[in-house]
Amino acid sequence: MSTRLIKGRKKVRLAKIENETNRQVTFSKRRNSVFKKANDLAVMTGAEVSIIVFPANKPYSFGHPNVNETIDKYVGKERPPSPSSTGIDVNNLKEMNKNLDSQQEWFIDPIEKMNYTEASMLKERLENLLLKVKNYGTERGYRYENGKWKDE
Repeated sequence: MSTRLIKGRKKVRLAKIENETNRQVTFSKRRNSVFKKANDLAVMTGAEVSIIVFPANKPYSFGHPNVNETIDKYVGKERPPSPSSTGIDVNNLKEMNKNLDSQQEWFIDPIEKMNYTEASMLKERLENLLLKVKNYGTERGYRYENGKWKDE
């Protein structure tokens, strides 16, 4: 019968690792494990997760469904609904995006270089845009008064 010593887990001293190579190896291993845990959390609970790590000068990030979408949501920028959640056909969405890109070129040139027809088209499109913005807000329970949005 042999006697075996069981060591178990050792307590890790929390201090900066002085050796640069050891520090980089430790960072890589722990980064991967943190990103894996974040992925598990997002998949199992449906949570939106974003992690950004800046060791030295090179950033590493992980996000589910996407780092930028998650950050924009909490920074205050409204994000468009994801195609999978609304049942929108992705190919149709891409086609609509191409059409929008081609339609948006009308406002790139300076106003001073426009002729009368182009300027009147610009005015008409801006008025249509304002109407769409007002309708969008009204559909969501806001009203537009004196150049400002107000809750109804």
